[in-house]
Amino acid sequence: MEQQKQDAAEDVVIVGAGLAGVGVALGLHRKGVRSVVLESSPALRTSGFAFMTWTNAFRALDALGVGDKMRSHHLQVQGGPHEARCVQRNVLLQALEEELPAGTIRYNSRIVSIDDDKEKDGGGDAKILHLADGSTLRAKVLIGCDGINSVVARWLGLAKPLDSGRRATRGHAKYSDGHGFQPKFMQLSGNGFRAGLVPCGDTDVYWFLTWSPSCPDGKEDVDQSPAEMKQFVLAKLRSIMAPDEVLDAVERSEMNDVLVAPLRAQVIAASYMVGRVQQSEHAVVRFARDRLLSGVLAKGLLMMPDYDCGTL
Repeated sequence: MEQQKQDAAEDVVIVGAGLAGVGVALGLHRKGVRSVVLESSPALRTSGFAFMTWTNAFRALDALGVGDKMRSHHLQVQGGPHEARCVQRNVLLQALEEELPAGTIRYNSRIVSIDDDKEKDGGGDAKILHLADGSTLRAKVLIGCDGINSVVARWLGLAKPLDSGRRATRGHAKYSDGHGFQPKFMQLSGNGFRAGLVPCGDTDVYWFLTWSPSCPDGKEDVDQSPAEMKQFVLAKLRSIMAPDEVLDAVERSEMNDVLVAPLRAQVIAASYMVGRVQQSEHAVVRFARDRLLSGVLAKGLLMMPDYDCGTL
């Protein structure tokens, strides 16, 4: 039977059931605030495979009540006094979702437009959300966590994300009997590209490669099939004589575990300059980027994880 279309009202509506949206919902739940998360997909989904998670991130995860669960699934990366683990996105997302009250996430709920609530006497700050199924939802508080093509950001009039000029591919290698890698972050660099590999747990390894495309619009690289992209990555790594175990990790990645995408973001001055440096093929800039700046930037990042963000 077709679901009845009717207007409804919620105090807090979060758009997008990714890590940000589900994390915000759980944070509100821990404070006793009810919310509803609208997700356009029929089930939970993630983009990418894993990401490095540092001390401050684990403080936030502890506040949400899932920190220890993530520690039990992911190895501590060696190399410093900070807590650092390569956390799998799907594992974290599932853990966050399991802590929410049933029915918090409403799937198959795609927003097509947003209007001000003009019918309220004297105006007001509430928003009317129009969904693809024809229903509407009135929200007192609207929180946009709907990613790079955000409907909420577009409604707010924020600038469109700009292409950094770089491309990235990442993959996930599985080792049923254990991978044998040390729990360390391995970084490699070559002519116009950077790559990295880090174990997540005892049987999973995450790897990535980012590069400047060979043609200005980048379509030549992005339009490759997963199999062709795997060979592209292997060719880059072989050009710098990467260790055999790194090549093997790429080789054993399943076709559906190899993704490629342009690096896009809401641009501020600093990120714009970093993007220009990353995509430059000028000999001096390339030498500074690949041989000098990578270590300096890594050291700077390592100094940030213990910054006190205050009470969570």
